[in-house]
Amino acid sequence: MNRKNILIALVLIAALLLVGCSAKDAPAPAVPEGAQTGELTGLKGCEYQPAGSKTKYAAECGTLVVPENWEVADSRLIALPVVRIPASGSNPAEPVFLLEGGPGESNLSWELLPWLLEKHDVVMVGYRGVDGSVNLSCPELGRRLKSHLGRDFWSEQARAEYMAAAKQCAVTHQGAGVDLSGYTIPGVIEDMEAARNSLGYDRINLFSRSYGTRVAQIYAYMHPDSLQRLVLISVNTPGYFIGARDILDKLIGHMSELCAQDVSCSSRTDDLAQTIYEVNHNMPERWLVFHIDPDTVRLGVQFQFLNNANMPAVFDAYLAASEGDASGMAMATLLTRILTPIDQFVYGDTFSKGGSTDRDKYGGIESISLGDSIMGVPMAEWGWPMAIGWPVELIPQDLRELQETDVEMLLVNGTLDFATPPTTLDDARPYFHKAQMVLLPEFSHNFDVMELQPEAFERLITSYYDTGVGDDSLFVYQPLSFEPGRSLTVMAKQMAAVMVILPALIILGVVLVVRRIRRRRTIRS
Repeated sequence: MNRKNILIALVLIAALLLVGCSAKDAPAPAVPEGAQTGELTGLKGCEYQPAGSKTKYAAECGTLVVPENWEVADSRLIALPVVRIPASGSNPAEPVFLLEGGPGESNLSWELLPWLLEKHDVVMVGYRGVDGSVNLSCPELGRRLKSHLGRDFWSEQARAEYMAAAKQCAVTHQGAGVDLSGYTIPGVIEDMEAARNSLGYDRINLFSRSYGTRVAQIYAYMHPDSLQRLVLISVNTPGYFIGARDILDKLIGHMSELCAQDVSCSSRTDDLAQTIYEVNHNMPERWLVFHIDPDTVRLGVQFQFLNNANMPAVFDAYLAASEGDASGMAMATLLTRILTPIDQFVYGDTFSKGGSTDRDKYGGIESISLGDSIMGVPMAEWGWPMAIGWPVELIPQDLRELQETDVEMLLVNGTLDFATPPTTLDDARPYFHKAQMVLLPEFSHNFDVMELQPEAFERLITSYYDTGVGDDSLFVYQPLSFEPGRSLTVMAKQMAAVMVILPALIILGVVLVVRRIRRRRTIRS
């Protein structure tokens, strides 16, 4: 596993919570004077450049004016950015509106798919609460989380600090005049509808991933006549803002079955799932001088399990720990602490949209913590104790549950997805009457689906938008590897060696310099 893959895995919470730096740092749009609800103002030529990319796209940018709360007649107005990249070909088909993951992530940080632009305009409408004139950030909460990550992340004291900071964040936003009840998924959908109408589109396609797939589902319930075809990657059905311990345990059990068929893995353990269980329940507090925080390790592991290229290093670290070498656990603690930009997340947006949608399915901290499970649900354990106290009401019950729909959909999941597991397709199947479902063996979350076999993914999506039938024939079975490209235990030992050797070299250098000076003085005297 190379360093790039480690970084990708740790920041995939951006597919669940993270805001890209470019969106956060960009100036927020202001409500133009005299603007009316639903009006798209200032649409003009611009360049769109995805964060971290050198590619620039000729686009049109404007400001969409919408009510802060679509349910309140005299609600104040807020502004959202809108970006449209015109199709590169002639006679384009229905446009594609993008719905990014989160909640709490920008909808303006997409790395575009050039082949999608060949036949479709691509439209990005900024997410309310993140991209617009109101940003529901909680900087003090971020600082508190960062200060405990890698040390005592879920200690009683740490949780008390998080709860207090989250409560104060809500009070601060409300004191500034923010109507938190307006920052919901139905609000996002009405924003999209306002943009669709202003841009003059009759019907649109949706391309969504992770949290965005929940937005797409509710969109189909609220405005079916506005939609042509929907693509849902890593499908999030009701309850999966939280997740379930037993389902994650089953995924680890499947990994264990694959381990038993692999010579290198099975030679180190008779039961990988049991090995992970035992290490998580009996993790040492340190390795050499390096601290190990079991909660930080579990959180980092779930992040890494969102990308199957990173899984072998995790397996290796657990197997080494079961053999008495906890160096990989120490490195996992350190990497999670250093590389996870936990203080950058837009927590208020996460709590508002996630809490108003799935809060009634939250069974308390005991339902998601480690308990007697293999790993617990660390990502849920991170956010839900704070989200449960966020002052928003649940959206209507019919929008919080699966509904029957005849909107055309393509649902794609991996069998090893530790955020939106394959069971979500089983949940959806009885309700989505015109849905094609594709399950990719040993793929994890949406980045795996989109990037592991890009030509196959392109064929699947373009054929679906063109014909209503996705061609998945180019996908081939890609077995899960148990051989780490770079071991966490090796990295830990290299770091420890450097920490010993470097001071020794400095001391040796000082000694040699002192001796040289003394010799010169002796010669002169």
